[in-house]
Amino acid sequence: MSRKEWWESFFRGAWLDVQKGRDTAEIVDPAAGFIELALALEPDARVLDVPCGEGRLSRAMARKGFRPSGLDITASLLTQARKQAKAEKLDMEFKQGDMRRIPWRNRFQGAFCWWGSFGYFDDAGNLAFLKSVHRSLKPGGRFLLDGHCAETLFPSFDERQWVEEGNTTALLGNHYDASTGRVEMDWTLIKNGRRSRRHSSIRIYTLKELSELAWEAGFSEVHAFGGLSGEAFELGAPRLLLLAEKARNAR
Repeated sequence: MSRKEWWESFFRGAWLDVQKGRDTAEIVDPAAGFIELALALEPDARVLDVPCGEGRLSRAMARKGFRPSGLDITASLLTQARKQAKAEKLDMEFKQGDMRRIPWRNRFQGAFCWWGSFGYFDDAGNLAFLKSVHRSLKPGGRFLLDGHCAETLFPSFDERQWVEEGNTTALLGNHYDASTGRVEMDWTLIKNGRRSRRHSSIRIYTLKELSELAWEAGFSEVHAFGGLSGEAFELGAPRLLLLAEKARNAR
């Protein structure tokens, strides 16, 4: 029997309260605005959200008049995404699947991967994801990746963190494994006096390494920003926003 990966069971239970805490206009609207501009989306453009989770950013893009599709491996999150889209009467498409094997080809004008959802896999798997995104884009399409990298994370690396959302508190213990280049995270989630535990593991790349992965995946141009105002990326930036473009003559 094959070993289950951490992401196959992580996104459930008390963690969902932490995730719901990100679904606010103050967080979602600026991100959606930056995505629209960075991807240079034309009216009615098809756009891919991968992995989409419960679809908070997909819904924001649909409200702007675009045609989003979402892909995620977690069935319960997709059920929630479809329910919320239906309640808002938004025309959206959600599919369950592995983001290393995106089922669409040459379909989207733009794609995005948001909130630290990159680096789940080993190097080969992370490259496979980028190649899969590249295949899903039309020639000239753009991909926007939001997350941490070495330059954002390590200048202020915390071995312990507290996160509070609603009636859930999360105690997070972080450990960087230099031999694998991964941050191993042990989560203790406390909700209504009950505790549950999770583990997650993220591969941390430098900007140079990420850019090289994007080029290897087939992207022709790569640019980096340090925030939603489009500021230049530099050491100590709070996040990395990596923008990659598929060549216009690509197949």
